[in-house]
Amino acid sequence: MTAGRAFGRGIAWGNRTGLVLLGLILLAAGAAALLCGLGLFGANAARAPLLPGAVSAFAASTSWFWPAVAAAGAVVGAIGLGWLIAQFRLDRLDRVRLEAGPSGVTEIGGRQAGETLAGQVSAYEGVRSARASLRGKPDAPALDLRVTSQDPAHPDTLITRLHDEALPDLRTALGLERLPALIRLRFDPGGRTREVH
Repeated sequence: MTAGRAFGRGIAWGNRTGLVLLGLILLAAGAAALLCGLGLFGANAARAPLLPGAVSAFAASTSWFWPAVAAAGAVVGAIGLGWLIAQFRLDRLDRVRLEAGPSGVTEIGGRQAGETLAGQVSAYEGVRSARASLRGKPDAPALDLRVTSQDPAHPDTLITRLHDEALPDLRTALGLERLPALIRLRFDPGGRTREVH
């Protein structure tokens, strides 16, 4: 299983893109309706009913129609906002399961494990900063590591050190035989990114 599949990045990216596009379309439609009501498209357009004749007559004959529409819109908006926020969380792990058996379960904080690895990598020569997080399932985590290097001329030394030292150290600490990883190298200056699977 590749790191990209482990994180479900294609699906998450598609969800986020679809939600953003839908939001932009609805925002544009709402803005157009508001501008029409304010008379920007002419007085006749501003006075025209928003709904078709039968629906407009029904809405005018009841006192609950528009409050019900507003309540439904608020519920749909809240659900959409929650879904959008959830897409950016990317299943970050709070706990990583180290061991499970009849005597109990041993876990470690996912954030602490990521911070420890980031601290180790940040101490490497030429590394400006590092951020690491564990994602996926508690008993089958995957690593997302972002490293900013000061030296774009020699990335191979850093990549080798990450693969030969940092990742095996984390796997050993967590007691895992395998740990899918996505490593993103950013070189500063230049802002170029190289992904290593």
